[in-house]
Amino acid sequence: MTFYLIGTGLDKNSISADALEVLKTCDKIYLENYTVNFPYSFEELEKELKIKFSELKRSAVEDESILEEAKTKKVALLVYGDSLSATTHIQLIISCKKQKISYQVFHNSSIIIAIAETGLQLYKFGKTASMPNWKEHTNKPTSFMNYIKDNLSIQAHTLILTDIGLGIKDAISQLEESSLKTKISLPKKIIVISNAGTKKQKIFYNTSKNLSKKDIPMPFCLIIPSELHFIEEEALEELKE
Repeated sequence: MTFYLIGTGLDKNSISADALEVLKTCDKIYLENYTVNFPYSFEELEKELKIKFSELKRSAVEDESILEEAKTKKVALLVYGDSLSATTHIQLIISCKKQKISYQVFHNSSIIIAIAETGLQLYKFGKTASMPNWKEHTNKPTSFMNYIKDNLSIQAHTLILTDIGLGIKDAISQLEESSLKTKISLPKKIIVISNAGTKKQKIFYNTSKNLSKKDIPMPFCLIIPSELHFIEEEALEELKE
């Protein structure tokens, strides 16, 4: 039958009209729920879309067992943001192609685009980094600092995607500790964008110390700015909380 990979966008009502029509015809609908702190409850999403779905574990995506169902049924996988932001998802499409499983991809907005509302110019961003939650690790991974170092060396901004369950105070603490440990200097001020793409969106531009004291709800991401163009600087000052 068919496998549908559908981006939900950044808010509970951001799904595209054509994707919503397809969902009404599906035999099974799954939601990937392990990579992001959703800005709404799953119940709110079901109510908004007027559908019922099952939460899908990471293993079912990585072992591609979801594609076995798609051989005989219409199966949809809902992904927060855009459908192909994560490398795991393109692997599903490659497997569909190899196994001759019909598929269709529905794109949507993502954090990669929404960060433009900070005023920073998208073409000036370098590699995107991921910050793990140290509470989930026996050591304290600092590899994300290498991305910051490389990006700063070419005057590029760094988007840092924070791990699920990682609050702002701990995220800032991990950033500062990693900076000291790796001896990689950070700019005086950094950026946080919370609930990007929703009505609750807020942009913060301040020192790490001041940001760690603020009540910044999840989901959020950090941005380490490089040298700012005067328009970027003006935008941040005007748009920040």
